[in-house]
Amino acid sequence: MRTSISLYFAFAFLLFSCEKNSDTTATSDTGVAGSLTRFTIIGNYIYAVSSHELYTIDISNPATPVQVGQTQFNYDMETIYPYKNRLFVGSKTGLYIYSIDTASAPRLIGEAKHGRSCDPVVANDTVSYSTLKSNTYCGPATSGLYVYNIKDLNQPQLMKTIPIDEPVGLGMVDSVLYVCCGSQGMKVFSIKDAYNPVEVKTISDSDFTDVIPYHDLLICWVNDGIVLYDISNRFQPVLIKKVTT
Repeated sequence: MRTSISLYFAFAFLLFSCEKNSDTTATSDTGVAGSLTRFTIIGNYIYAVSSHELYTIDISNPATPVQVGQTQFNYDMETIYPYKNRLFVGSKTGLYIYSIDTASAPRLIGEAKHGRSCDPVVANDTVSYSTLKSNTYCGPATSGLYVYNIKDLNQPQLMKTIPIDEPVGLGMVDSVLYVCCGSQGMKVFSIKDAYNPVEVKTISDSDFTDVIPYHDLLICWVNDGIVLYDISNRFQPVLIKKVTT
């Protein structure tokens, strides 16, 4: 599994590098990340979370990265997802939204609490999707896909909960949401109606953990490696290749 994780982050870092530019503000560039990652790169900064800290690292000179900020938390941080000038941070107790209008100094602007659970997250301008998983490690919250209205970033509003057994990571592109469900495969949802996802199909050929949509490529972290799909037709992923470890 360690090799699988290494491959996954190697793909992620390659995508981050492709997206990075020389601007000093975060608003000019949006990073690419899986929903389970603990770090992301936007512009000239790395943002990384540990259980109780958010670290900001200046990489304008990649040879000499400099930590320029460290924010302490009272909640268990798990994941970080970038979108434009926002960071969506999933924790075991809720969704937290940070502004990076000032790229070197993330600022908390909104939050939505939930029962204790694991909480991967993806988002766009108006909607955020989280998967919560109920088990001994994560906590007692109801397992499922949680849909939030984030038009008002200061007050995210839960719009809908779709029960799903053991959901894990998820990814969004255009009007499609991909939700990994471990040994139960990967569910493909239409989000043409953003607050009312509709399941279109399930891909059951692997044990899916997380996913990164990148243009017409879907990069999936599975239990025994990496799987690549062509998603030029967003609703019908076509297998390209599996890299087994």
